[in-house]
Amino acid sequence: MSRSAKSPLYIGILFPGIVSLLFSCSSVPKKTAVNHAAGEYSTQDAEISSAGGTSIEIDKSKQGSRTYFSGVDKETMAAVENGSPESIRAAVSRIRKPELDYTETEKVLLSVMAAVMEMVWPSEKVDWDVPEVTDVTPYLGAIDSARKGVYDFSTGNIDFLTLVLPSIVVISSDNVSGYAQSAEQALERGLRIRPDSVLAQYLLGILCQKTGRNTDALAHFISASQGSPSCLETSYARAVCLKNLGRMDESSAIAGMLVARYPSDIRILKLCAETSFALKSYSSAEEYVARVLQQDPNDLEYILFRARILTEKGDYIRAASLLDVYARQNSTSRDYLLLRARIQRDWSKNISAAVSTIETALAKYPDDVDVLLFAAQLAAVTDAPVGGRTSEQLAEAVLMSDPDNREALRYQIEGTVESGAWQKAYTLSKKLLAKDNSHQTIFTHIRICLEIDKSDEAWNLISPIYRDNPDDEDVLQSYIVVLTRTGRASQALSLINSRLQNASPKMKSFFYFRRSFLDSGQDQILADLRSSLIANPRNGDALFRLYQLYYNQKDYLKAQYYLKQVIALDPNNAAMRKLNDDLIKLIK
Repeated sequence: MSRSAKSPLYIGILFPGIVSLLFSCSSVPKKTAVNHAAGEYSTQDAEISSAGGTSIEIDKSKQGSRTYFSGVDKETMAAVENGSPESIRAAVSRIRKPELDYTETEKVLLSVMAAVMEMVWPSEKVDWDVPEVTDVTPYLGAIDSARKGVYDFSTGNIDFLTLVLPSIVVISSDNVSGYAQSAEQALERGLRIRPDSVLAQYLLGILCQKTGRNTDALAHFISASQGSPSCLETSYARAVCLKNLGRMDESSAIAGMLVARYPSDIRILKLCAETSFALKSYSSAEEYVARVLQQDPNDLEYILFRARILTEKGDYIRAASLLDVYARQNSTSRDYLLLRARIQRDWSKNISAAVSTIETALAKYPDDVDVLLFAAQLAAVTDAPVGGRTSEQLAEAVLMSDPDNREALRYQIEGTVESGAWQKAYTLSKKLLAKDNSHQTIFTHIRICLEIDKSDEAWNLISPIYRDNPDDEDVLQSYIVVLTRTGRASQALSLINSRLQNASPKMKSFFYFRRSFLDSGQDQILADLRSSLIANPRNGDALFRLYQLYYNQKDYLKAQYYLKQVIALDPNNAAMRKLNDDLIKLIK
């Protein structure tokens, strides 16, 4: 008879009274009595839910009975139930003897420990001879089922091992939903029997992780790794769980410790690469990715990952070359299209090519948040639709599925500002401000407030920020704008004059530009604007103001001269190009 055969009659011969356990049901849990010694487990109507939702009742008449491993000493069973690699080896050492001297019970236990080492702790070696087993038991039956990807509900749950061994399947199983509740209940009961079990904690951690409960999983992985500090699998699982929770510093620290011990383990190298990238340590990330690709040069995911790292480092030439390599096998993946569009926008400065690439991505991944956000960004930059939708419309598509997406809210606000829908922009900006009170969000809200005559609100926002950050250039710029727009012109002028002499070129350009609004005569206005451009020839605001001044004077050639410089700084701005087209008609 094979190990996996589970004839109730045969099991009844091995375990008197278990046949009644397998076939009697109860829906009412009652008190459980536990003896941690030698795997003993007695109960009064203790239940565990099966796949069908019924309960398994343990025969009251056998209450206090010893299990199959009753003849094994308590210390050995404690080590087996702890289940860590070192505890398993300790238990094997206690049992090991000439093969002919093994009892059948010892053979089963050695086989169980070999299977746990192989399936749960694959980084460890089974360095003992595993004798042939003739007994059919629920222990090896549960292991055989786990090898086949099946959770074994028929072990009887008579002791620690029959409770815990079926859950080995969670390691290789992609979908645990069919047995998750039963497995969790069984593992928790196993931990009540053996609270120090590294094996049960680790399996319960994996189960929680695969059911989307990373916080719960982390608690179990911490217990498991503390119980077996030298175990690769428990430490690695803990690091991955920390990464999933966004705790990159902690994850990276564990990954660094592991890679020092296992420098060629590709899983650890990948974890090091991903945590380094998340921490913006791009040189370290590239080094780890290179080590991954040395082992597997055809790993497309990591070829693309390396291109992404190089893009972050500004090494666009090498990044583009890697993208070309990747595209030979896959030119339509989401990540490829996003990275290709980014390089076209940031390196090639070819916005039309970036728009074309992202429109391909939109057609293939119409509901993808990252694709929609990138398209919204391009639409905002070009002030033109992408994929037939404006920046605001693309942002709204994201917000339909993710109402709290801050980046989408920013693009939606930007779109409403560009279209001049100030009241709508104000409502949206208030919503974003409630979620994000960063300076940039506040500056945008201040600008909107100034456009709809909410001067007091703008003043109340900027005043405390300036008080706490008087030398921050962005804060100072926003503060001066609010001063000039809220009837505090004399304060603005005094502040500009006091800061002008020792200012950086960027701030000098800003100060002269803002002072031009406070000047009384045309000659002084022009002088300040020219001084602004001497300090920073690329000050688009000063260039555009000069265009406006000459346009109003109907000096269209001079107006065009300055407008063309604005367009050179922002060649994708459709609104500026339209103004130039109108000027050309006037000049003709």
